[in-house]
Amino acid sequence: MELFKAHPVLVFAAVIAAVTGLVFYLSWKRRKDLEQLASSLGLALSPDGPDVNTLENTGLEIFRLGYSRKAANLIQLQCRAGVISVFDYRYVTRGGKNSHSHNFTLALIDCSGCAIPEFELKPESFIYKIGEAIGFKDIDLPAFPLFSDKYRLTGSDEASVHMFFTPQRAAWFERNLGLRVQGAPGHIVISSRDGQLPVNSWPTFIEEVKAFAAEVLR
Repeated sequence: MELFKAHPVLVFAAVIAAVTGLVFYLSWKRRKDLEQLASSLGLALSPDGPDVNTLENTGLEIFRLGYSRKAANLIQLQCRAGVISVFDYRYVTRGGKNSHSHNFTLALIDCSGCAIPEFELKPESFIYKIGEAIGFKDIDLPAFPLFSDKYRLTGSDEASVHMFFTPQRAAWFERNLGLRVQGAPGHIVISSRDGQLPVNSWPTFIEEVKAFAAEVLR
């Protein structure tokens, strides 16, 4: 306490330096751990993620939100549908003292030969159920009550969304609950939760995305 009273600026600077150093170290360690993971899978890690302008041009909503957008730690692999890119992504909303950073680990599937409408699928929540009760409707699949109960599905062209969510695709999502998916022509992006995935969760996530690409986009 005496040190703080005597040299408040120096103490504040030391705290800032310590926090900055910790953030840098954790980022460096995550990258090194992901490099080892990629190598164990026979893949390569690029420290830089996809170009943010290229991401925005996919038409996917998540890549149009906020500012200070950044992608990093990219692992790519081929699938029959196209190219799967798995990477960390962040953007910032609001500003000043109220700014908030949103962080994700995403899988982007470039599927130029797929007929994909604009849609968003995410787990149903209590808040969404309240919204529906006061008039904010989502798209239900009457033949799949579990799907409609567990997911909130929205899209600008309801007919196209119904055509995409065939019985086989709806059944797949009923068997694999919890994913968050956005679609736009030629592209789909998937996440399994908000926040960056721990490195040890990447292999499971990659396998989930590969199964999605093989069974839903065939």
